Amino acid sequence: MRSGSPTPAQRVKSAIAVLISLAVLGGGGVFVGLKAYDWYSEYSQRDDYVGDGRDDIVITIPSGANWLRAADILESNNVIADADTFLDVVNKADAAAKARAKAAGEDESQAGLTLQKGSFNMKTHLPCQTALDRLLDPKYKIILEATLTEGLRWSEIRALLVENSDLTEDDFNLAVQDTAQLGLPDYAQGQFEGYLFPDTYQLPDGNEEGLAREIIQKMVARFKEQAEALDLEAQAAAIGRSPRDIVIVASIIEKEVNAEADRAKAARAIYNRLDQGIPLGVESAFRYGRLMADGTPYGDEITIESQQNSDLPYNVYRNPGLPSSAISNPGWAALEAALHPAEGDWLYWVTVNLETGETVFTADESEFAAAAEQFHQWCAEHDNPVGCV
Repeated sequence: MRSGSPTPAQRVKSAIAVLISLAVLGGGGVFVGLKAYDWYSEYSQRDDYVGDGRDDIVITIPSGANWLRAADILESNNVIADADTFLDVVNKADAAAKARAKAAGEDESQAGLTLQKGSFNMKTHLPCQTALDRLLDPKYKIILEATLTEGLRWSEIRALLVENSDLTEDDFNLAVQDTAQLGLPDYAQGQFEGYLFPDTYQLPDGNEEGLAREIIQKMVARFKEQAEALDLEAQAAAIGRSPRDIVIVASIIEKEVNAEADRAKAARAIYNRLDQGIPLGVESAFRYGRLMADGTPYGDEITIESQQNSDLPYNVYRNPGLPSSAISNPGWAALEAALHPAEGDWLYWVTVNLETGETVFTADESEFAAAAEQFHQWCAEHDNPVGCV
């Protein structure tokens, strides 16, 4: 083919353009012309889209992927029209980067395009060049998907967020200072502990003012979605409890039992003690109250003297009733158990094996003492691991 001769694709496009003109001039009119134009527009984008894209989509480039794999991922998700066209754009951009490095006297082998793993904010129907630009531009990369497991305390959640973002502990402390800005339900009474729902959250890149609050607001919004799905307020009323009580009980369940079958039993045992005016005697609630009141590390030993001090507002060994706030952030299963407790007369529970989570429930104090001794024996046999203090 001579230099400057039209390609087959160019000749087809020219022919289509002529057909559009003839259709309009021939009296078939606007309708035929528009149909022909639609056909032409679709045809012209068979290898590469034009415009600014359509629908938002998140694309993940896995670890170890190369540009060929990235092209396939983009094409299969309809971000680009054609993988081969995208690779042509990549190769041209790579060659241009190396040429610039060579002209500047730099090592061109270090100047090629680098594909980063991770998740990126994209749109469907993007031109290949735009899709490539987004893969190379840090502002389109989702820095982290933070997974918050059930039963974490705010201090643990905050540490996780700080570790995996550009935000600081001070940023998050400031974010929760004005709880009226967090979107909490009224029954939370301004307390956010217990209302940061465990889930996987995308953390934004950067440290601009307000980002920390946005993250917390997402967690609260997720709690409210789940609360609505559980019909939490109505179900709480049906068993004679307040929504806030349900959240507090669920937060205790998260810290006290692990097995799915034990959650509803623990809920019943808690309600039985509350109804009979018996102090809960829950170690996790005591530890949390002590941590929040005077900063005593959560894992420090609980002394007999502190257990007997009824003046301590968090002393659930001496004072009846629920703690003044949730002690962790519960998930769906714990909330559901708090709303639907099992039937039983249990007043005590003891986890006797920390590896299996085996828990003994009983209404008899002597059986409780025997189970406690069984636990102490297990701890001694296993060199007193964390949780045995």
